[in-house]
Amino acid sequence: MPKVTFHDFIESFGAEENSMPQECIDLIARKDFSYEVLEGTKRDEVMLEVLKKLESDRQVIGAKERQEVWNNGWNENLQDFINSGYDLQKLVPKFIRPNKIVRYKQNYICPANPNFELDYYSVFRKWLFARYFQEFSNIYEFGCGTGFNLVTLSQLYPDKNLYGTDFVKSSVDLVNAIAKAHNIKLKGSIFDMINPDESFKLKGNSLIFTIGSIEQLASKFEDFLQYLLRNRPALCVHVEPTVELYDENNLIDYLGIKFYKKRGYTQGFLPRLQELEKNGKIQILKVKRLYFGSLFLEGYNLMVWRPLK
Repeated sequence: MPKVTFHDFIESFGAEENSMPQECIDLIARKDFSYEVLEGTKRDEVMLEVLKKLESDRQVIGAKERQEVWNNGWNENLQDFINSGYDLQKLVPKFIRPNKIVRYKQNYICPANPNFELDYYSVFRKWLFARYFQEFSNIYEFGCGTGFNLVTLSQLYPDKNLYGTDFVKSSVDLVNAIAKAHNIKLKGSIFDMINPDESFKLKGNSLIFTIGSIEQLASKFEDFLQYLLRNRPALCVHVEPTVELYDENNLIDYLGIKFYKKRGYTQGFLPRLQELEKNGKIQILKVKRLYFGSLFLEGYNLMVWRPLK
């Protein structure tokens, strides 16, 4: 049975071998990253499931009712967190589901490990935070959800000032509950990325990041981009589904494109960054497709850029 090796992770992240932290190396060695590539009838069954979902799915990204859905979802995490005695394991977002078929290198695969997606993401996230976040004093996550990413950052960098924003109150309440229960330098605030609050100012030597939140803007990202250009963070890091990185001549990618567009996830963000770079407004430091994701789409693609003076 094949497995994702150290060198596979290096290739996926577009990383240098010596840039992989020891914690990531240990995690790769400790976790089970073996899998079966689905072929023949098994592959056909998965494709049929995806096609049926494409026909039946009624979720519309950015619709008004989605705000209540997100508020209820993060409130569920908040109640679980409180009822568990403030257990940080209760912060894992519920959309990272165990025991699922995932995408890897333009194939559907069946992992041996039920938590394959979460473990793969954990390796990536720890590499990402070590690679890009170390030199900044103030770190802001826009669309922070459960605070899952900010907790990991606080463990890596306990002296940094961390800020989590979201457009629903339950997320902000959860982040502030985490900070209080675990004595973390973390503050949650309401912030709507579609209608940015200009009074919310970024501090000096800051990094901003998003993980799966620009996807939810239904392509209404321009005001947020302009907000960032005005506030001039030192670095911007995005881990987002990016439809422009798919290959429409690959069948599995093509199904991902169809699902992406059916739901109305954000399109045009990467081309807009490329346009801003062409116009001398920003410098793009990295764009990398990880070739990894969940059944319906790849949610983990990396874009890193910085504003220019």
